[in-house]
Amino acid sequence: MFSQFTRFVERHPLIHRNALVVWKLFPPRMAGFLKGLLARNWVVGVVAVMIDGDCSPPEVLLVQHSYRSRGAWGLPGGALDSIDGNPTIPRNDSSPDDVIERALRREVREELGIEIDVLHLLRVDAIPYVSEEPGPYRLDFYYRCTPSRGFDKLRGDLMSGEIKSPSPEIMQIRLVPFTELTKYDLFSADARLLYDDLRRLEPAFFKS
Repeated sequence: MFSQFTRFVERHPLIHRNALVVWKLFPPRMAGFLKGLLARNWVVGVVAVMIDGDCSPPEVLLVQHSYRSRGAWGLPGGALDSIDGNPTIPRNDSSPDDVIERALRREVREELGIEIDVLHLLRVDAIPYVSEEPGPYRLDFYYRCTPSRGFDKLRGDLMSGEIKSPSPEIMQIRLVPFTELTKYDLFSADARLLYDDLRRLEPAFFKS
């Protein structure tokens, strides 16, 4: 029921935009409480980590979300939709092997207007509490990705203004050097991955 209502709102840009403005006015704890009533106990998310390692220093793609008062900047991605059907009735069909990767490509396409290639899974982060968005537990799948047309094309399109988000959820899109991440109000879960986990998972980016 709630997922159907959400999809209806997202298909109508004016309603979507106004709903995001209203949602942002809720105190975080109230928003989290409402989300807990309306959503699943676990929210499964997909996150794209797009790093241009040919730059010095390396750059990562960040987006500014319109619906967060704190932690507005972060990595692009979104939540997986619930699978249609009745969970109390047995089913014989199965989901595709790349169901999560498909969801990630779809989210990036809808929010950034670009196509990506999913390279590999970096990590799965089980997050019981996020201060910026209190509510259901989060299970986020972080994937290394690359723009299908390459970073040079992406950088040029960003500089020329050719790439503009088709979604009211995204205010800005930037390629940010790792050395400048501290200038951004990062979403805490993404900040942990960028500041801590990547040094272990992708150490080549941090060699001097």
